[in-house]
Amino acid sequence: MSDTTERVSGMGIRAYLALGLTVMALLFTASFFYFMSMTREMSVAGTKTYGAFMALAETRKKADTTLQERLHETRAALTAARQSDGDTTPVVEAALVDASLAKLEAGIAEIAARQPATDDMLLQLQRTATLAHQFENSLLLGFLLLGAGLVTLFGLLRLHLARPLQGIMAFLNQLGTGAASQPPRRSFIIELGNIAASLENLGTYLSLATVRSQKLASEHDHFQKMSLVDGLTGVGNRRAFDEKLRVLWAQARENHSPVALIMLDVDTFKRYNDSLGHQAGDQCLRRVAAAMSRAARATDTCARYGGEEFALLLPGADAATAQAVAARVHKEVAREQLPHPASPVSAFVTVSLGVSSIAPTADQQEEGQLLVRQTDSALYQAKAAGRNRTCVFGQNRS
Repeated sequence: MSDTTERVSGMGIRAYLALGLTVMALLFTASFFYFMSMTREMSVAGTKTYGAFMALAETRKKADTTLQERLHETRAALTAARQSDGDTTPVVEAALVDASLAKLEAGIAEIAARQPATDDMLLQLQRTATLAHQFENSLLLGFLLLGAGLVTLFGLLRLHLARPLQGIMAFLNQLGTGAASQPPRRSFIIELGNIAASLENLGTYLSLATVRSQKLASEHDHFQKMSLVDGLTGVGNRRAFDEKLRVLWAQARENHSPVALIMLDVDTFKRYNDSLGHQAGDQCLRRVAAAMSRAARATDTCARYGGEEFALLLPGADAATAQAVAARVHKEVAREQLPHPASPVSAFVTVSLGVSSIAPTADQQEEGQLLVRQTDSALYQAKAAGRNRTCVFGQNRS
């Protein structure tokens, strides 16, 4: 069977999946570097901010501690002076000392109050820097998991989608050429699995149909051959004769060569049946057909024309050649020695033959009917002349 399947231009499913994975990998890589760059900048900025603020806080903490120590020393000195001179110090100066002590206490309290806020700010900055580092690591892990997921998805699509589809296409191509043997692989995907199962059933059905078709073709050839064979004598029947005459006539007209025809009639066959019975008559026809077949050339075609009449087509034979074959037919029939007690011609079965040969021309378009008419006329002449003889159309001698 010739391959008439039209090839569709495009991309295979594996190449399509590979292209999709490549595009996704490029997008994934670009997104990875973009977000990792942003995260790294955030992490670095948070770390730098935390470091700078921690250094500033440490410096200020030291300054506040030094200032606080000095204020404590001053407060202690004022308190000691006030206590030692309590009785001799005027009231106004005592009030001033008390006001200074109150301001010192307020300053010390303010400095002490700023330290927890600074520590809390340092803690928040440290937490921010830590979260930035953790986010960077989490983002890296997320991208790694996403990449692994994409690769896994590609593998699953290739295993459960691409391969089954390619198997289905290969099986369909095999069905198209009549050489399907291996059914497509089943897929984890339900729809593809159902398609594969349906195609497998279709392949089985087509295989059975092919076997049945071959069997029908064989039977058709057998019946065709049987339809061209005479069931009684085993030689060609009238249909085979007509078809062969049509072919030989066309070939002779095309090649400018002659074609000859011999028509045989069993003499007084009705009397043979009446005297010996129809079964003997059937046996007589079979033996006459066998004798005629033995006398024919390898290229000749013997057929039962109807009743007790037989015909022999001789391609490329002129009248002399056909007459020589007709003489051999007489000898072969005589060798059969078939008794015919009711015959007025001979004690054994005899035959009458008519012979004609024509080299058809291009203007003779009829399919050999002229040859049949001439040969039939010669056969009538042989029977009218006393039977058991051969007459050639166009010749007066027997």
